[in-house]
Amino acid sequence: MTDVKITAGTLYAAQEDRVVSGLLLPFGELGNTNLGKFTVEPDVITIPGDVSVLAANSVHDREQPLARFMTAVQTGAGIVASFLVGKNPEGDQLLAEIADKTNPKARRKLSAEVKNLVIEGGKAKGGTLFGAAFVPEGAWPSATLYAADVGEGDPAPTEGGDPKTTTEKFSDEFVDEDGVKHKRTTTRTTTIDGDTTTIKETTVIEDPTPDPSQEETQVTDTLLAGKKPTTTGAKPGLSLAALNTLYAARAEGRISDDEFADKLKGENGATLFAALSDVKFDGVGGLAPVMGQPQWIGEIWTALKYTQQVLPLFTHENLTALKGTGFKWTTKPHGGDWDGNKADVPSNVLTVAPAEFTASRYAVGHDIAREFVDFPVAGFFESYAAAVTEDYARWADAKVATSILAGATPLAADALTTLPGGTANIGSAASAVIDGAVALAATGTLPTFALLAPALYKQMLKTPNNNVLGYLTAALGLTEGDLSGFILRPSATIPAGKVLVGAREAVTVRELPGVPIRVDALDLARGGVDKAAFGYAATMVNDARGLQLVTAATV
Repeated sequence: MTDVKITAGTLYAAQEDRVVSGLLLPFGELGNTNLGKFTVEPDVITIPGDVSVLAANSVHDREQPLARFMTAVQTGAGIVASFLVGKNPEGDQLLAEIADKTNPKARRKLSAEVKNLVIEGGKAKGGTLFGAAFVPEGAWPSATLYAADVGEGDPAPTEGGDPKTTTEKFSDEFVDEDGVKHKRTTTRTTTIDGDTTTIKETTVIEDPTPDPSQEETQVTDTLLAGKKPTTTGAKPGLSLAALNTLYAARAEGRISDDEFADKLKGENGATLFAALSDVKFDGVGGLAPVMGQPQWIGEIWTALKYTQQVLPLFTHENLTALKGTGFKWTTKPHGGDWDGNKADVPSNVLTVAPAEFTASRYAVGHDIAREFVDFPVAGFFESYAAAVTEDYARWADAKVATSILAGATPLAADALTTLPGGTANIGSAASAVIDGAVALAATGTLPTFALLAPALYKQMLKTPNNNVLGYLTAALGLTEGDLSGFILRPSATIPAGKVLVGAREAVTVRELPGVPIRVDALDLARGGVDKAAFGYAATMVNDARGLQLVTAATV
Protein backbone atom coordinates (compact mmCIF):
# COMPACT_ATOMS: atom_id res chain seq x y z
CA MET A 1 0.00 0.00 0.00
CA THR A 2 1.29 3.48 -0.83
CA ASP A 3 0.21 6.50 1.20
CA VAL A 4 0.17 10.15 0.28
CA LYS A 5 0.38 13.09 2.66
CA ILE A 6 -1.02 16.41 1.47
CA THR A 7 -0.10 19.38 3.59
CA ALA A 8 -2.93 21.89 3.73
CA GLY A 9 -2.70 25.01 5.82
CA THR A 10 -2.75 27.11 8.98
CA LEU A 11 -4.54 25.92 12.13
CA TYR A 12 -7.10 27.82 14.15
CA ALA A 13 -7.81 26.56 17.69
CA ALA A 14 -10.86 26.99 19.96
CA GLN A 15 -9.44 27.80 23.39
CA GLU A 16 -12.24 26.58 25.57
CA ASP A 17 -12.84 23.18 23.97
CA ARG A 18 -9.37 22.21 22.57
CA VAL A 19 -10.83 21.94 19.06
CA VAL A 20 -8.74 22.89 16.04
CA SER A 21 -10.08 23.02 12.51
CA GLY A 22 -9.16 24.09 9.01
CA LEU A 23 -8.95 23.40 5.29
CA LEU A 24 -7.34 19.99 5.11
CA LEU A 25 -7.27 19.50 1.33
CA PRO A 26 -7.95 22.37 -1.15
CA PHE A 27 -9.77 21.80 -4.45
CA GLY A 28 -8.79 23.14 -7.88
CA GLU A 29 -5.42 24.43 -6.80
CA LEU A 30 -2.26 23.35 -8.61
CA GLY A 31 0.11 21.70 -6.17
CA ASN A 32 3.82 21.44 -6.96
CA THR A 33 4.94 18.13 -5.53
CA ASN A 34 7.76 15.72 -6.13
CA LEU A 35 5.12 13.57 -7.85
CA GLY A 36 4.75 16.44 -10.28
CA LYS A 37 2.15 19.17 -10.54
CA PHE A 38 -1.44 18.09 -10.07
CA THR A 39 -4.75 19.25 -8.66
CA VAL A 40 -7.45 17.66 -6.51
CA GLU A 41 -11.07 18.00 -7.58
CA PRO A 42 -14.27 17.47 -5.56
CA ASP A 43 -15.62 13.93 -5.10
CA VAL A 44 -12.22 12.33 -5.74
CA ILE A 45 -10.89 11.71 -2.22
CA THR A 46 -13.05 9.31 -0.18
CA ILE A 47 -13.87 10.37 3.41
CA PRO A 48 -14.57 7.42 5.75
CA GLY A 49 -18.09 7.19 7.14
CA ASP A 50 -16.87 7.40 10.75
CA VAL A 51 -13.92 9.76 10.96
CA SER A 52 -13.75 9.58 14.75
CA VAL A 53 -11.45 6.55 14.38
CA LEU A 54 -8.92 8.62 12.46
CA ALA A 55 -5.99 10.26 14.22
CA ALA A 56 -3.84 13.31 13.63
CA ASN A 57 -0.16 13.03 14.52
CA SER A 58 2.93 15.21 14.71
CA VAL A 59 4.74 15.68 11.40
CA HIS A 60 3.51 12.33 10.00
CA ASP A 61 5.00 10.32 12.85
CA ARG A 62 2.23 7.84 13.63
CA GLU A 63 3.89 7.05 16.95
CA GLN A 64 3.17 10.59 18.13
CA PRO A 65 -0.63 10.98 17.99
CA LEU A 66 -1.89 14.39 19.08
CA ALA A 67 -5.60 14.50 18.26
CA ARG A 68 -8.54 12.62 16.79
CA PHE A 69 -10.89 13.65 14.00
CA MET A 70 -14.21 15.15 14.98
CA THR A 71 -15.44 16.03 11.49
CA ALA A 72 -14.27 15.88 7.90
CA VAL A 73 -16.60 17.54 5.40
CA GLN A 74 -16.29 18.25 1.67
CA THR A 75 -17.00 21.92 0.88
CA GLY A 76 -16.66 24.06 -2.20
CA ALA A 77 -13.17 25.09 -1.10
CA GLY A 78 -12.01 21.58 -0.24
CA ILE A 79 -12.12 19.07 2.59
CA VAL A 80 -12.48 20.86 5.95
CA ALA A 81 -11.78 19.00 9.16
CA SER A 82 -11.90 19.60 12.90
CA PHE A 83 -9.87 17.80 15.56
CA LEU A 84 -10.07 17.30 19.30
CA VAL A 85 -6.58 17.77 20.74
CA GLY A 86 -5.59 15.36 23.51
CA LYS A 87 -5.53 16.51 27.12
CA ASN A 88 -1.86 15.82 27.72
CA PRO A 89 1.45 17.75 27.70
CA GLU A 90 1.92 17.05 23.97
CA GLY A 91 -1.52 18.48 23.20
CA ASP A 92 -0.88 21.50 25.40
CA GLN A 93 2.38 22.15 23.51
CA LEU A 94 0.58 21.96 20.15
CA LEU A 95 -2.12 24.43 21.23
CA ALA A 96 0.54 26.76 22.55
CA GLU A 97 2.39 26.67 19.21
CA ILE A 98 -0.81 27.41 17.30
CA ALA A 99 -1.51 30.42 19.53
CA ASP A 100 2.03 31.79 19.26
CA LYS A 101 2.01 33.71 15.97
CA THR A 102 5.66 34.75 16.44
CA ASN A 103 7.03 31.21 16.27
CA PRO A 104 7.98 30.40 12.65
CA LYS A 105 8.50 26.72 13.50
CA ALA A 106 5.11 26.21 15.10
CA ARG A 107 2.99 23.33 13.80
CA ARG A 108 0.22 25.55 12.48
CA LYS A 109 -0.29 23.69 9.22
CA LEU A 110 -2.42 20.65 8.46
CA SER A 111 -1.30 17.80 6.22
CA ALA A 112 -3.78 15.23 4.93
CA GLU A 113 -2.77 11.58 4.82
CA VAL A 114 -4.32 9.83 1.81
CA LYS A 115 -3.76 6.21 0.83
CA ASN A 116 -4.05 4.58 -2.59
CA LEU A 117 -3.62 7.90 -4.41
CA VAL A 118 -3.87 7.71 -8.21
CA ILE A 119 -2.66 10.59 -10.43
CA GLU A 120 -3.46 10.77 -14.13
CA GLY A 121 -3.08 13.69 -16.50
CA GLY A 122 -2.06 16.10 -13.75
CA LYS A 123 -5.12 15.36 -11.61
CA ALA A 124 -5.81 13.13 -8.64
CA LYS A 125 -8.22 10.37 -9.71
CA GLY A 126 -8.77 8.55 -6.44
CA GLY A 127 -7.66 8.03 -2.86
CA THR A 128 -8.92 7.54 0.70
CA LEU A 129 -8.37 9.86 3.65
CA PHE A 130 -6.88 7.93 6.58
CA GLY A 131 -5.34 10.56 8.82
CA ALA A 132 -3.71 13.96 9.19
CA ALA A 133 -0.64 15.57 10.69
CA PHE A 134 0.25 18.88 12.29
CA VAL A 135 3.27 20.28 10.45
CA PRO A 136 5.26 23.52 10.52
CA GLU A 137 5.49 24.02 6.74
CA GLY A 138 3.80 23.03 3.53
CA ALA A 139 3.49 23.63 -0.21
CA TRP A 140 -0.13 24.30 -1.26
CA PRO A 141 -0.11 28.13 -1.11
CA SER A 142 -3.83 28.65 -0.39
CA ALA A 143 -4.70 25.71 1.84
CA THR A 144 -5.57 27.23 5.23
CA LEU A 145 -6.35 25.86 8.68
CA TYR A 146 -8.27 27.84 11.19
CA ALA A 147 -9.29 27.59 14.87
CA ALA A 148 -9.41 29.76 17.96
CA ASP A 149 -7.66 29.96 21.35
CA VAL A 150 -6.07 27.50 23.68
CA GLY A 151 -7.65 26.58 26.97
CA GLU A 152 -9.24 23.97 29.11
CA GLY A 153 -12.78 22.70 28.85
CA ASP A 154 -14.86 19.96 27.38
CA PRO A 155 -14.97 19.47 23.65
CA ALA A 156 -18.73 19.84 23.53
CA PRO A 157 -21.57 21.01 25.76
CA THR A 158 -22.86 18.42 28.19
CA GLU A 159 -25.84 16.46 27.10
CA GLY A 160 -29.02 18.44 27.62
CA GLY A 161 -27.22 21.81 27.41
CA ASP A 162 -27.86 24.54 24.87
CA PRO A 163 -26.35 24.07 21.41
CA LYS A 164 -23.14 25.99 20.87
CA THR A 165 -22.67 27.85 17.59
CA THR A 166 -19.50 29.53 16.32
CA THR A 167 -19.10 31.46 13.06
CA GLU A 168 -15.75 31.86 11.34
CA LYS A 169 -14.90 33.78 8.19
CA PHE A 170 -11.62 33.47 6.36
CA SER A 171 -10.13 34.45 3.00
CA ASP A 172 -7.22 33.28 0.98
CA GLU A 173 -5.78 33.36 -2.52
CA PHE A 174 -4.96 30.43 -4.77
CA VAL A 175 -3.64 29.76 -8.27
CA ASP A 176 -5.64 27.39 -10.47
CA GLU A 177 -4.17 24.92 -12.96
CA ASP A 178 -4.16 27.62 -15.68
CA GLY A 179 -2.00 29.86 -13.53
CA VAL A 180 -4.81 32.36 -12.77
CA LYS A 181 -4.88 33.80 -9.26
CA HIS A 182 -8.24 33.96 -7.43
CA LYS A 183 -9.49 35.16 -4.07
CA ARG A 184 -11.61 32.75 -2.03
CA THR A 185 -13.80 33.82 0.94
CA THR A 186 -15.39 31.14 3.11
CA THR A 187 -17.93 31.60 5.90
CA ARG A 188 -18.14 28.58 8.23
CA THR A 189 -20.75 27.96 10.92
CA THR A 190 -20.17 25.12 13.41
CA THR A 191 -22.97 23.98 15.71
CA ILE A 192 -22.26 21.46 18.48
CA ASP A 193 -25.38 19.96 20.02
CA GLY A 194 -24.49 17.13 22.32
CA ASP A 195 -22.87 14.41 20.24
CA THR A 196 -23.95 16.04 16.97
CA THR A 197 -21.72 18.53 15.17
CA THR A 198 -23.08 20.40 12.17
CA ILE A 199 -20.84 22.43 9.88
CA LYS A 200 -22.19 24.73 7.19
CA GLU A 201 -19.94 26.59 4.76
CA THR A 202 -20.44 29.14 2.04
CA THR A 203 -17.52 29.82 -0.32
CA VAL A 204 -17.28 32.75 -2.74
CA ILE A 205 -14.48 32.83 -5.32
CA GLU A 206 -13.57 36.22 -6.84
CA ASP A 207 -10.66 38.02 -8.41
CA PRO A 208 -8.03 38.87 -5.79
CA THR A 209 -8.00 42.32 -4.24
CA PRO A 210 -5.16 43.57 -2.05
CA ASP A 211 -5.98 43.70 1.67
CA PRO A 212 -3.06 44.89 3.81
CA SER A 213 -4.84 43.89 7.00
CA GLN A 214 -5.34 40.33 5.82
CA GLU A 215 -2.69 38.09 7.34
CA GLU A 216 -0.90 36.24 4.60
CA THR A 217 -1.27 32.53 4.95
CA GLN A 218 1.11 29.95 3.68
CA VAL A 219 0.06 26.44 2.85
CA THR A 220 1.99 23.40 1.95
CA ASP A 221 1.17 19.90 0.92
CA THR A 222 3.26 16.89 1.76
CA LEU A 223 2.82 13.77 -0.27
CA LEU A 224 3.71 10.22 0.42
CA ALA A 225 4.05 8.21 -2.81
CA GLY A 226 0.86 6.94 -4.39
CA LYS A 227 -0.01 3.94 -6.49
CA LYS A 228 -3.19 2.59 -8.03
CA PRO A 229 -5.78 1.45 -5.51
CA THR A 230 -5.64 -2.22 -4.75
CA THR A 231 -8.31 -3.32 -2.30
CA THR A 232 -10.10 -1.41 0.41
CA GLY A 233 -9.19 -2.19 3.95
CA ALA A 234 -5.53 -2.86 3.11
CA LYS A 235 -3.31 -3.11 6.14
CA PRO A 236 -1.36 0.02 7.09
CA GLY A 237 2.32 0.37 6.28
CA LEU A 238 5.08 -0.46 8.71
CA SER A 239 5.58 1.98 11.56
CA LEU A 240 8.84 3.81 12.06
CA ALA A 241 9.63 1.56 15.00
CA ALA A 242 9.05 -1.56 12.89
CA LEU A 243 11.26 -0.17 10.13
CA ASN A 244 14.02 0.63 12.61
CA THR A 245 13.81 -2.92 13.96
CA LEU A 246 14.12 -4.36 10.45
CA TYR A 247 17.11 -2.19 9.59
CA ALA A 248 18.84 -3.10 12.85
CA ALA A 249 18.22 -6.82 12.27
CA ARG A 250 19.75 -6.65 8.80
CA ALA A 251 22.75 -4.63 10.05
CA GLU A 252 23.38 -7.20 12.81
CA GLY A 253 23.07 -10.11 10.36
CA ARG A 254 19.97 -11.59 12.02
CA ILE A 255 18.09 -11.48 8.70
CA SER A 256 19.38 -11.65 5.12
CA ASP A 257 18.95 -8.97 2.45
CA ASP A 258 16.32 -11.14 0.75
CA GLU A 259 14.37 -11.57 4.00
CA PHE A 260 14.59 -7.82 4.57
CA ALA A 261 13.23 -7.12 1.07
CA ASP A 262 10.41 -9.66 1.53
CA LYS A 263 9.28 -8.04 4.79
CA LEU A 264 9.18 -4.61 3.15
CA LYS A 265 7.42 -5.86 0.02
CA GLY A 266 3.82 -4.72 -0.07
CA GLU A 267 4.13 -2.83 3.20
CA ASN A 268 5.40 0.62 2.31
CA GLY A 269 5.56 2.50 -0.94
CA ALA A 270 7.92 5.24 -1.89
CA THR A 271 7.48 8.47 0.09
CA LEU A 272 6.93 11.72 -1.73
CA PHE A 273 6.89 15.19 -0.19
CA ALA A 274 5.15 17.87 -2.21
CA ALA A 275 6.52 20.53 0.07
CA LEU A 276 10.09 19.85 -1.06
CA SER A 277 11.64 22.02 -3.76
CA ASP A 278 13.29 20.22 -6.68
CA VAL A 279 17.09 20.28 -6.66
CA LYS A 280 18.23 19.06 -10.08
CA PHE A 281 21.65 17.60 -10.78
CA ASP A 282 21.99 18.89 -14.34
CA GLY A 283 19.81 20.26 -17.11
CA VAL A 284 17.82 23.48 -16.68
CA GLY A 285 18.36 24.77 -13.15
CA GLY A 286 20.80 21.98 -12.28
CA LEU A 287 23.55 22.70 -9.75
CA ALA A 288 26.19 20.21 -10.90
CA PRO A 289 27.35 22.20 -13.97
CA VAL A 290 28.15 25.09 -11.63
CA MET A 291 29.49 23.15 -8.66
CA GLY A 292 30.71 19.89 -10.13
CA GLN A 293 34.22 19.01 -11.23
CA PRO A 294 34.43 16.74 -14.31
CA GLN A 295 36.86 13.84 -14.21
CA TRP A 296 40.09 14.54 -16.10
CA ILE A 297 41.07 11.55 -18.23
CA GLY A 298 43.97 12.99 -20.18
CA GLU A 299 44.89 11.88 -23.69
CA ILE A 300 42.72 9.17 -25.23
CA TRP A 301 44.44 6.23 -26.97
CA THR A 302 43.87 5.97 -30.71
CA ALA A 303 44.58 3.10 -33.06
CA LEU A 304 46.44 5.47 -35.41
CA LYS A 305 49.66 5.54 -33.40
CA TYR A 306 52.31 5.02 -36.06
CA THR A 307 55.00 2.34 -35.97
CA GLN A 308 57.76 2.47 -38.61
CA GLN A 309 57.51 -0.34 -41.16
CA VAL A 310 60.24 0.42 -43.71
CA LEU A 311 63.15 2.31 -42.14
CA PRO A 312 64.11 -0.42 -39.59
CA LEU A 313 64.59 -2.94 -42.44
CA PHE A 314 67.88 -1.34 -43.54
CA THR A 315 71.37 -0.53 -42.32
CA HIS A 316 71.36 2.55 -40.07
CA GLU A 317 74.18 5.07 -39.53
CA ASN A 318 74.55 8.48 -37.95
CA LEU A 319 74.20 11.58 -40.11
CA THR A 320 77.04 14.10 -39.65
CA ALA A 321 76.46 16.46 -42.60
CA LEU A 322 73.61 17.56 -44.83
CA LYS A 323 75.47 16.23 -47.88
CA GLY A 324 77.57 13.13 -48.28
CA THR A 325 79.80 11.92 -51.10
CA GLY A 326 81.58 8.67 -51.86
CA PHE A 327 81.97 6.15 -54.66
CA LYS A 328 80.85 2.72 -55.68
CA TRP A 329 82.36 0.15 -58.00
CA THR A 330 80.93 -0.16 -61.45
CA THR A 331 83.68 -2.66 -62.43
CA LYS A 332 85.36 -4.43 -59.57
CA PRO A 333 88.78 -6.18 -59.79
CA HIS A 334 88.39 -9.54 -61.46
CA GLY A 335 91.12 -12.18 -61.77
CA GLY A 336 91.39 -15.77 -62.95
CA ASP A 337 93.74 -18.66 -63.58
CA TRP A 338 97.45 -17.85 -63.99
CA ASP A 339 100.00 -19.96 -65.88
CA GLY A 340 102.99 -18.86 -63.80
CA ASN A 341 106.54 -18.80 -65.06
CA LYS A 342 106.56 -15.09 -65.66
CA ALA A 343 103.33 -15.23 -67.63
CA ASP A 344 101.08 -12.20 -67.51
CA VAL A 345 98.78 -12.19 -64.50
CA PRO A 346 95.03 -11.72 -65.17
CA SER A 347 93.92 -8.10 -65.03
CA ASN A 348 90.92 -5.93 -65.93
CA VAL A 349 89.99 -2.28 -66.25
CA LEU A 350 88.60 -0.87 -62.98
CA THR A 351 85.84 1.73 -62.99
CA VAL A 352 84.01 3.57 -60.21
CA ALA A 353 81.09 5.97 -60.07
CA PRO A 354 80.45 8.83 -57.66
CA ALA A 355 77.85 8.27 -54.96
CA GLU A 356 76.24 11.05 -52.96
CA PHE A 357 73.23 11.92 -50.85
CA THR A 358 71.48 15.03 -49.62
CA ALA A 359 69.58 14.79 -46.34
CA SER A 360 65.94 15.77 -46.13
CA ARG A 361 64.91 18.21 -43.41
CA TYR A 362 61.96 17.98 -41.01
CA ALA A 363 60.51 20.67 -38.74
CA VAL A 364 57.36 21.36 -36.74
CA GLY A 365 56.62 24.16 -34.29
CA HIS A 366 53.88 25.86 -32.29
CA ASP A 367 53.60 29.10 -30.33
CA ILE A 368 51.77 27.89 -27.20
CA ALA A 369 50.13 30.29 -24.77
CA ARG A 370 52.24 30.50 -21.64
CA GLU A 371 49.11 29.91 -19.53
CA PHE A 372 49.76 26.22 -20.19
CA VAL A 373 52.98 26.73 -18.19
CA ASP A 374 51.58 29.01 -15.50
CA PHE A 375 48.48 26.83 -15.01
CA PRO A 376 49.65 23.36 -16.00
CA VAL A 377 47.24 21.01 -17.74
CA ALA A 378 48.22 17.54 -16.64
CA GLY A 379 49.85 15.55 -19.42
CA PHE A 380 49.60 18.22 -22.14
CA PHE A 381 53.29 18.83 -22.82
CA GLU A 382 54.15 15.14 -22.42
CA SER A 383 51.47 14.23 -24.95
CA TYR A 384 52.63 17.02 -27.29
CA ALA A 385 56.22 15.70 -27.24
CA ALA A 386 55.06 12.13 -27.91
CA ALA A 387 52.91 13.29 -30.83
CA VAL A 388 55.86 15.18 -32.36
CA THR A 389 58.07 12.08 -32.06
CA GLU A 390 55.40 9.97 -33.75
CA ASP A 391 55.01 12.53 -36.54
CA TYR A 392 58.76 12.53 -37.24
CA ALA A 393 58.81 8.72 -37.35
CA ARG A 394 56.02 8.72 -39.94
CA TRP A 395 57.83 11.36 -42.02
CA ALA A 396 61.17 9.50 -41.98
CA ASP A 397 59.53 6.18 -42.86
CA ALA A 398 57.78 7.75 -45.85
CA LYS A 399 61.05 9.30 -47.04
CA VAL A 400 62.81 5.93 -46.98
CA ALA A 401 59.90 4.22 -48.76
CA THR A 402 59.91 6.81 -51.55
CA SER A 403 63.65 6.44 -52.08
CA ILE A 404 63.75 2.64 -52.20
CA LEU A 405 60.82 2.39 -54.61
CA ALA A 406 62.52 4.87 -56.92
CA GLY A 407 65.84 3.01 -56.73
CA ALA A 408 64.60 -0.60 -56.95
CA THR A 409 65.10 -2.93 -59.91
CA PRO A 410 61.78 -3.79 -61.64
CA LEU A 411 61.02 -7.47 -62.20
CA ALA A 412 58.05 -9.29 -63.76
CA ALA A 413 56.91 -12.41 -61.93
CA ASP A 414 56.43 -15.74 -63.68
CA ALA A 415 53.04 -16.27 -65.29
CA LEU A 416 50.60 -18.27 -63.20
CA THR A 417 50.15 -20.73 -66.05
CA THR A 418 53.80 -21.79 -65.62
CA LEU A 419 53.41 -22.65 -61.97
CA PRO A 420 53.13 -26.27 -60.90
CA GLY A 421 49.89 -27.51 -59.40
CA GLY A 422 47.48 -26.03 -61.93
CA THR A 423 44.64 -24.15 -60.22
CA ALA A 424 45.98 -25.33 -56.86
CA ASN A 425 49.28 -23.45 -57.23
CA ILE A 426 50.79 -21.28 -54.52
CA GLY A 427 49.23 -18.08 -55.89
CA SER A 428 50.56 -14.89 -57.43
CA ALA A 429 51.64 -13.32 -54.13
CA ALA A 430 53.84 -16.16 -52.92
CA SER A 431 55.15 -16.67 -56.46
CA ALA A 432 56.20 -12.99 -56.66
CA VAL A 433 58.05 -13.24 -53.32
CA ILE A 434 59.94 -16.31 -54.55
CA ASP A 435 60.79 -14.70 -57.91
CA GLY A 436 62.22 -11.62 -56.18
CA ALA A 437 64.21 -13.68 -53.71
CA VAL A 438 65.72 -15.84 -56.46
CA ALA A 439 66.69 -12.74 -58.47
CA LEU A 440 68.33 -11.27 -55.39
CA ALA A 441 70.16 -14.49 -54.61
CA ALA A 442 71.63 -14.45 -58.11
CA THR A 443 73.69 -11.43 -57.05
CA GLY A 444 75.15 -13.41 -54.20
CA THR A 445 73.00 -11.75 -51.52
CA LEU A 446 70.35 -13.41 -49.40
CA PRO A 447 67.02 -11.58 -49.09
CA THR A 448 66.04 -10.37 -45.62
CA PHE A 449 62.55 -9.01 -46.18
CA ALA A 450 59.58 -8.77 -48.51
CA LEU A 451 57.05 -5.88 -48.43
CA LEU A 452 53.73 -6.72 -50.07
CA ALA A 453 50.84 -4.56 -51.19
CA PRO A 454 48.01 -5.19 -48.66
CA ALA A 455 45.79 -7.11 -51.10
CA LEU A 456 48.62 -9.49 -52.09
CA TYR A 457 49.53 -10.02 -48.44
CA LYS A 458 45.95 -11.08 -47.66
CA GLN A 459 45.93 -13.41 -50.65
CA MET A 460 49.15 -15.09 -49.56
CA LEU A 461 47.90 -15.69 -46.02
CA LYS A 462 44.63 -17.15 -47.30
CA THR A 463 46.24 -19.53 -49.78
CA PRO A 464 46.26 -23.08 -48.30
CA ASN A 465 49.57 -24.78 -47.61
CA ASN A 466 51.74 -21.90 -48.71
CA ASN A 467 54.92 -22.18 -46.66
CA VAL A 468 56.80 -19.30 -48.28
CA LEU A 469 59.94 -19.80 -46.21
CA GLY A 470 59.95 -23.48 -47.16
CA TYR A 471 59.68 -22.62 -50.83
CA LEU A 472 62.45 -20.04 -50.54
CA THR A 473 64.78 -22.43 -48.76
CA ALA A 474 64.23 -25.06 -51.45
CA ALA A 475 64.50 -22.57 -54.32
CA LEU A 476 67.76 -21.09 -53.06
CA GLY A 477 69.29 -24.41 -52.13
CA LEU A 478 69.70 -23.34 -48.50
CA THR A 479 69.69 -25.47 -45.40
CA GLU A 480 66.72 -25.18 -43.12
CA GLY A 481 66.83 -22.20 -40.77
CA ASP A 482 69.00 -19.88 -42.90
CA LEU A 483 65.96 -17.68 -43.62
CA SER A 484 64.54 -17.75 -40.09
CA GLY A 485 64.96 -13.95 -39.87
CA PHE A 486 63.16 -13.27 -43.14
CA ILE A 487 60.40 -10.64 -42.71
CA LEU A 488 57.10 -10.73 -44.57
CA ARG A 489 55.14 -7.52 -44.01
CA PRO A 490 52.20 -5.69 -45.61
CA SER A 491 52.84 -2.04 -46.43
CA ALA A 492 50.54 0.63 -47.77
CA THR A 493 53.56 2.31 -49.37
CA ILE A 494 53.91 -0.56 -51.88
CA PRO A 495 51.79 0.01 -55.04
CA ALA A 496 48.92 -2.38 -55.73
CA GLY A 497 50.01 -5.62 -57.37
CA LYS A 498 53.67 -5.14 -56.35
CA VAL A 499 56.06 -6.94 -54.01
CA LEU A 500 59.41 -5.48 -52.92
CA VAL A 501 62.00 -8.10 -52.00
CA GLY A 502 65.27 -6.75 -50.63
CA ALA A 503 68.38 -7.20 -48.55
CA ARG A 504 69.26 -5.13 -45.51
CA GLU A 505 72.65 -4.11 -46.95
CA ALA A 506 71.12 -2.69 -50.14
CA VAL A 507 70.18 0.61 -48.43
CA THR A 508 71.78 2.80 -45.77
CA VAL A 509 69.62 5.21 -43.77
CA ARG A 510 71.34 8.03 -41.95
CA GLU A 511 69.72 10.15 -39.24
CA LEU A 512 71.00 12.92 -37.03
CA PRO A 513 71.44 11.39 -33.55
CA GLY A 514 68.64 12.21 -31.12
CA VAL A 515 66.07 13.22 -33.70
CA PRO A 516 63.70 14.84 -33.45
CA ILE A 517 65.69 17.58 -31.74
CA ARG A 518 63.37 19.65 -29.53
CA VAL A 519 63.85 23.38 -29.04
CA ASP A 520 61.99 25.65 -26.59
CA ALA A 521 61.98 29.45 -26.59
CA LEU A 522 59.98 32.26 -25.00
CA ASP A 523 57.80 34.60 -27.05
CA LEU A 524 57.97 37.50 -24.62
CA ALA A 525 56.18 39.99 -26.86
CA ARG A 526 53.05 37.84 -27.07
CA GLY A 527 53.28 35.84 -23.87
CA GLY A 528 53.91 32.53 -25.55
CA VAL A 529 56.16 29.50 -25.28
CA ASP A 530 57.59 28.45 -28.63
CA LYS A 531 58.10 24.73 -29.01
CA ALA A 532 59.67 23.24 -32.12
CA ALA A 533 61.34 20.04 -33.29
CA PHE A 534 63.81 19.43 -36.11
CA GLY A 535 65.10 16.33 -37.81
CA TYR A 536 67.25 15.20 -40.71
CA ALA A 537 67.36 11.92 -42.62
CA ALA A 538 69.11 10.68 -45.75
CA THR A 539 68.50 7.47 -47.72
CA MET A 540 71.12 5.99 -50.03
CA VAL A 541 70.42 2.98 -52.24
CA ASN A 542 73.77 1.22 -52.24
CA ASP A 543 72.92 -1.31 -54.95
CA ALA A 544 69.67 -1.35 -56.90
CA ARG A 545 70.06 -5.10 -57.51
CA GLY A 546 69.50 -5.62 -53.82
CA LEU A 547 65.94 -4.29 -54.20
CA GLN A 548 63.66 -6.26 -56.51
CA LEU A 549 60.28 -4.61 -57.19
CA VAL A 550 58.24 -7.52 -58.53
CA THR A 551 54.97 -7.13 -60.43
CA ALA A 552 52.79 -10.09 -59.48
CA ALA A 553 51.30 -12.10 -62.33
CA THR A 554 47.57 -11.92 -62.96
CA VAL A 555 47.31 -14.81 -65.46
